[in-house]
Amino acid sequence: MGADPDRPVEERKVVSVLFADLVGFTARSDRADPEDVRELLRPYHARAKQEIERLGGTVEKFVGDAVMGVFGAPAAHEDDAVRAVTAALGIVDAISELNEARSGAGLALRVAVNTGEAIVDLSAHPERGEILVTGDVVNTAARLQEVAPLDSVVVGELTYRTTRDSIEYEQLEPASVKGKTEPVPVWRATACRGAERRAPPALFVGRNEDLALLERAFARTLRERSIQLVTVVGEPGVGKSRLVREFRSLVARRPEEVGWRQGRCLPYGEGITFWALGEIVKAQAGILETDRAVTASEKLGRAVRDLVDAPAHERHELRDQHLGRLAVHLDDPGLG
Repeated sequence: MGADPDRPVEERKVVSVLFADLVGFTARSDRADPEDVRELLRPYHARAKQEIERLGGTVEKFVGDAVMGVFGAPAAHEDDAVRAVTAALGIVDAISELNEARSGAGLALRVAVNTGEAIVDLSAHPERGEILVTGDVVNTAARLQEVAPLDSVVVGELTYRTTRDSIEYEQLEPASVKGKTEPVPVWRATACRGAERRAPPALFVGRNEDLALLERAFARTLRERSIQLVTVVGEPGVGKSRLVREFRSLVARRPEEVGWRQGRCLPYGEGITFWALGEIVKAQAGILETDRAVTASEKLGRAVRDLVDAPAHERHELRDQHLGRLAVHLDDPGLG
């Protein structure tokens, strides 16, 4: 007999569920005009959807002022939990931006991320209101959201253990949530860590030949004053990051003075083609993520002046037309 076309295609998978809910919005909506409610919810829904999908997640549903996103289904990535917490932090930031843009909005929310096994309906269409994932991981995410501090992100234990090398946390008091006989451990996510702090420790075994290859390429760069490109390819967890760290330690022990700049390519999002190069340029110029465009442009100009021996107009062109697009937020109104 053939397969039933109406039967769900189900699979058991580990997923990370994001649950966000506006605080006090239901009571506020009872006293407001429906059109005003819609005008407040529309940008919130749009920004939440943008943050979730930008990081490879799926919006399973909007229920009034609540948003549920799923990471790890239908498509899975090795860092789905990190993506979910990063998206959650992005939604909190988005609410702050919406409040600044619209006087009197006064939006506040709580967000939770929980990781665990779920039954995934691979044939579901969330955009049609069909349920994508079911299981205790979903219910717990919703319950954890209820105990989150205002405008904060909390996570369950498995999410914390999976992401603590990538996300900064502070542990909160265990929370009593509906449906659980014992208090549940809870952590509040505070920020994403930098690339150097994210790298977990790994054993350096069987990589001496690879390290020697990098050392030879470096020696050739010094000898010939030429550019050498080395590509390190491998499955997740084989030790690529550890190899680079060992090579960096080796370079640091050499008598020559060597400048080291490192950039990271994001595995998600848009406009990331030159992200790694942009990070390198910003590190060289001392540009911070919090710098406004005018400040970043000034720092970039000083870095170019110190490094490039060329007429002033050529340095300005290099700064404004090329490097500036990597290091400066050109849409910042502070940059004239």
